[in-house]
Amino acid sequence: MWTSSRHMFCTLSAFMSLAVIFYTYRVQIRQESRSRVLPVATDTITPLDNRTFIISPYYEPRLGQSVRVIAILHVSVQELYCIFHCSSNENVFLRAQIDLHSDGFGFPYGTADLLCAEPSGCDYTYMSFSSTNSTNTSQDLLFEVRNRPPQPISANFTVCLSTLYGNYNNVLQVIQSIEMYKILGASRVTIYNTNCSRDVEKVLRHYVDEGTLEVVPWPIDRHLRTSKKWHYSEGLAAEIGYFGQTATLNDCLYRNMYKSRFVLLNDIDEILLPVKDWDWPSLMEDLQNKHPDTSVFRFQSHVFPTSVNNSGFGTWSHVPGVNVLTHLLRRPNNNFTAPKMILNPRDVFQTSIHNTLKHTRNSTVLGQDTTMLFHCKQMRNVDVNDLLPDDRIMRYNLSLVPNVDKVIQRLFPQQ
Repeated sequence: MWTSSRHMFCTLSAFMSLAVIFYTYRVQIRQESRSRVLPVATDTITPLDNRTFIISPYYEPRLGQSVRVIAILHVSVQELYCIFHCSSNENVFLRAQIDLHSDGFGFPYGTADLLCAEPSGCDYTYMSFSSTNSTNTSQDLLFEVRNRPPQPISANFTVCLSTLYGNYNNVLQVIQSIEMYKILGASRVTIYNTNCSRDVEKVLRHYVDEGTLEVVPWPIDRHLRTSKKWHYSEGLAAEIGYFGQTATLNDCLYRNMYKSRFVLLNDIDEILLPVKDWDWPSLMEDLQNKHPDTSVFRFQSHVFPTSVNNSGFGTWSHVPGVNVLTHLLRRPNNNFTAPKMILNPRDVFQTSIHNTLKHTRNSTVLGQDTTMLFHCKQMRNVDVNDLLPDDRIMRYNLSLVPNVDKVIQRLFPQQ
């Protein structure tokens, strides 16, 4: 849990950053008449040059009236400009404050925020970017600023999942996970997709049509050499770690900041199960009563190896992928490992994978007496004698099985 002094430090840091932003912009602002209309960017990842990739700009009312741009940058980038396109037919150039996230894990490219204060008297919808303070901008695309103005919250829980890659084909577990999220209280699921199999695409389309799922294309491998490793090591050819996962999580955070009351950050093979409560709304009601000053709740992961099958549940054998209902033995947890989070997105400025980097209020670690992050995945060198029986996911069997069966009968009927 964060101490009060660290809490105060984070708050002071936010205000100091705001002061730096506005001082920087005050001395760097420049206006010019707009001479041409630019097309609007449609891709999730848009290169400015070979060192800078723009994801999306988001309105940032928590730091005065400003815009935060989620980006991927090479560590050498020192200078970038935000260009506001005013309705008065003027372009306003401002030097951006570059905030490279601290969790780059040694790779040459990492997630970054570009912070830009709104120019006075500029009514705008779009902005663009440049690596130099010049009329010859290096990017000829407009980006719509999202979350402007913030809209009323329309969802209670949104699950952010990243990222599907390697022609991902775990069809059955995708269906089971999404159906479990719905049972537990998710209003919406957001998935970042680099590539997956046709069968998984069919499943994703089903949930998009249903209104449950938003699929965000994530073609990171078209722009950078990616890695399945978390940390950079000498000789590794990759330029960015784990398919740019931290960029997707931060984009998902801001994408849902004013849509969802809570955001869950985890992977498609993970399901957050309450221990005493039945679903996430009742869990969060209890947690907020006990921890009223907490905005980030961190949960311990428990691994259920897929190499061990200790259940006779044999339904849906014709569907490729892991059946989580057949893996009811877990590894004992002696340490707090690989936690994931439920957070109030309006209190978070930057997030990593297992913890937030910048936030207000407290971050609280919860024990296994409160929740269990059910993580059903492949593992090597598993000794069944070391595993513990744990069938708490079967509490949801009566709802989960018919819901999953309905989807499978529709999408993958047996011949």
